[in-house]
Amino acid sequence: MKQRLTVNENIKLRRAIDEDAYEYFKIPFNKELLKMYGSSMSPSTEKSLDKAKLLVSEINSNPYEWAIEYKGKFIGQVRLTIDDENNKGKFAIGIFNPQYWNKGIGTNVTNTILSFGFSELKLHRIYLKVLAYNKRAIKAYKNVGFKVEGEEREGAYINGEYETDIHMGILKSEYHK
Repeated sequence: MKQRLTVNENIKLRRAIDEDAYEYFKIPFNKELLKMYGSSMSPSTEKSLDKAKLLVSEINSNPYEWAIEYKGKFIGQVRLTIDDENNKGKFAIGIFNPQYWNKGIGTNVTNTILSFGFSELKLHRIYLKVLAYNKRAIKAYKNVGFKVEGEEREGAYINGEYETDIHMGILKSEYHK
């Protein structure tokens, strides 16, 4: 059973439920979100309920992936992909509903996952990759303690352009909640 995590009184991290597919389905794709994800999909693409249900299933298939619930509503997901051999985890977060951007939700969720990864899972390091033009995410990651470790110049081909990925990481010894 997936561990439920409480971020604060408004934000919970939990297993995905069937209703989440419908919540995801009714929010149209957002041009800025697709760009930050590095997707070449058109924002006018219609969502499919089958793919929304697949998202719910994928969240539940990973023991360290959670639905982000804000005031009872599914607004995104967060994941740690664990590399046991090297005692590290790759971090990813996405808030698909732009109505909930710039409210500190992502920062609070990130802090909770870092705390969980370092204290519960006893990870040594947590790392991520973010597109260089995603300045808002980079700022948020720096605010919780991630450090820029390097870049993969023009390593992502998106919409006919080569884009740079920034590699960031944080060590257990550097994390202070």
